[in-house]
Amino acid sequence: MDNKKESFDSNFQYCQHGGIYSVDSYKSSSSSIQIDFSSNLNPLGISKRVISKMQANISLAYNYPDPKCINLKEKILEYIGSDIDFNIDHNLIAGNGATELIHYFASAFVKKKALVPIPTFCEYELACRRKDSQIHYSNLHSNDNDDNDDFHIDSDSIIRVANNPNNEISTIFLCNPNNPTGKFSKKEITNIIEKTDKKIKILLDESFIEFVDTQKKITNNCFINLLSEYKNLIILRSLTKTFGLAGLRIGYAISTKTNIDKLNQYLISWNVNGLAQMAAIESLADKFHLQSTLKNNTSERKRLYRLFGKNNRLRPIPTDTNFYLLKICDTKMNSTSLRNKLFKRNKILVRDCKNFTGLNDKFIRVAIKTRKENDILLKALEEAL
Repeated sequence: MDNKKESFDSNFQYCQHGGIYSVDSYKSSSSSIQIDFSSNLNPLGISKRVISKMQANISLAYNYPDPKCINLKEKILEYIGSDIDFNIDHNLIAGNGATELIHYFASAFVKKKALVPIPTFCEYELACRRKDSQIHYSNLHSNDNDDNDDFHIDSDSIIRVANNPNNEISTIFLCNPNNPTGKFSKKEITNIIEKTDKKIKILLDESFIEFVDTQKKITNNCFINLLSEYKNLIILRSLTKTFGLAGLRIGYAISTKTNIDKLNQYLISWNVNGLAQMAAIESLADKFHLQSTLKNNTSERKRLYRLFGKNNRLRPIPTDTNFYLLKICDTKMNSTSLRNKLFKRNKILVRDCKNFTGLNDKFIRVAIKTRKENDILLKALEEAL
């Protein structure tokens, strides 16, 4: 495992994400994007049930929202369905997207140093840097000695580094399934939770958990059910990816009363707006839309892996969620030039991954969408490479 320690960089003030506004760097109009593969969102869009409810309740935009999100929290706990008797006042916090709660976590628990496996979601790094904390990086790796780039997490090395008192690690950030690699790691994450010093807080980001096949995860609650035993664990989830609510911003964290109380110390009044709360409640209730989404994702994930594999200028990294990390094998093409070519020729947007710590300019990330949209991407990639 390669480890690097980096202190605060005044230029690292934001994370570059995907989405229609990420194309400003080469002065393209976001309105001309036909298909956005750079954002890992529900390809079926927002539930029709949610849209209808929002149209009928647009007056919510006029009134102040419930600052405690009581109804939303009740529905979240109902949706989770854990055997643990969680309390909405003591075990749950709602956020303006999961990202807000990542920064609350850093404010509450990150001290001198944090451990971050890479590549992963850049907001963990940003949150630590804003605390002027050092980051101890742990590189994801392949299971063998060749250049397969399978990006498996090295749990033994993470435990060893975290438990060494000389390293002064206060927190560990884990993304499972990981973004941008798409890997779900049950055994390795369990190992880290069980063997890490209980003084070290662990943020486990499960923003894409719904997309993982049941035979791999058994249940969405496989880690939530550990909360009663491991008091240093905080589970983070998002409703923006699975339910297509990225513009409304909804996320939540669940943990012990002590941990949630500390996060609440940083809570901003009315942080989740009324329309967002209502949309989240309706989204959680629409089981048919969720089932349709997961059915599409499972079938298209398998089909895309097979078809990506036919292009010898690309190598798909096996994924467990709703996006693929693709390695560019063409020596004459890099991630930025491929992104720009796809946009200019086909009006589709992919995620340039060169700014993920731990990756280079040979990787792009693409969301799994509908069959029709995915076929457009496949044809465009074939023409561009």
